[in-house]
Formats: sequence, structure tokens, C-alpha cells
Amino acid sequence: MLKKIYFVLDRIRLIGIVISLGWLVVLCFTQVILRYFTPADLRPFKWGDEILRLTVIWTSFLAASLGVREGAHLNLEFFINKLLNPKALAVLKKIILVLAIASMCLLIYHGALQAYANRGSYLLNIRFPVSFFDAAIPVGCFYILIEFLLILIFGKHPFIRSSENSGDPSTGSV
Repeated sequence: MLKKIYFVLDRIRLIGIVISLGWLVVLCFTQVILRYFTPADLRPFKWGDEILRLTVIWTSFLAASLGVREGAHLNLEFFINKLLNPKALAVLKKIILVLAIASMCLLIYHGALQAYANRGSYLLNIRFPVSFFDAAIPVGCFYILIEFLLILIFGKHPFIRSSENSGDPSTGSV
């Protein structure tokens, strides 16, 4: 059952990343063409740069959770392995995971509050709610939280596809 739920959430995340990256490429390409390669009467969209910057936030927060799953984030494990014995290292990894989980919980809570507070605010050049972009923080941190919880509970990520081309998935990003 857990695997099915994770599979659905993973697919939603991957679809979100693909859509946001596709949108970034199309809009950025259009902005460049309209800015540099068209007659003077055609101008880039006024809202284009604003939407591009804010879409990067969604892409970054969603993709960060993939980095946690794959163990691809920067970590100091090489140095810590040299300093600590295996038992102390295991305790330290658990402490770091608990701190990361607590941090994600705080970011989800405060990010949701911020998104709710901005529900009546709109972007400057287009009538689009700012809260949509603020929601990237709690949504992305929710995905990161799930990845950290799975690593904490199982000792390593139970649903990782392959670890040949990635960092040590058993550590997450600690």
C-alpha cells in the first residue's frame, strides 16, 4: 500500500517537474525571440520574466526532493566517516534526519501560512495569484519530508530505482 501511494505521489511530482520545465523552456525561448529577433513593434511579454522567475521556484522545490531520494545533495559523509566510529555515525545520521524532518515541518507550516496570507495578492503585470507561487514552498517541502521520513524509517530509501549512478541513497542528503 505504501509503495502504491508513493508511486502516485512520485508521478504527480514528475509530471509537475516536466510541465514546469517545459513551460520554462517555451516561455524563455519566446521571450528571447521576441526581444532580439523580431521587428521593433513586437515586444516580449511584460509578464514573461516575472513568470519565469517564479516558475523556477516550483521547479527547484520539486526537484530538490528527487535529490534527497537519490542522495545527490552535498554532504560531509566522507569527513564524518573518518572521524566517527560506525555506531556514533549511525546515531549522528538519525539526529540529522530528525533535524531535517523538523525543519521541513516548520517550512511547510510557515510556507502554507504565507501562501494563505497572499491569497488576495496578484502579480504586477498579470492577474495571477502570488499564493500559487508561494505554495511551491510547502508542496516542495512536503515531498522532501516524505523522502526524509522514508529514509529515517527504513534506514535507506525503500523505493530508489538504482544506486549505481547516484550517491549513497541510504543517507539521503545528510
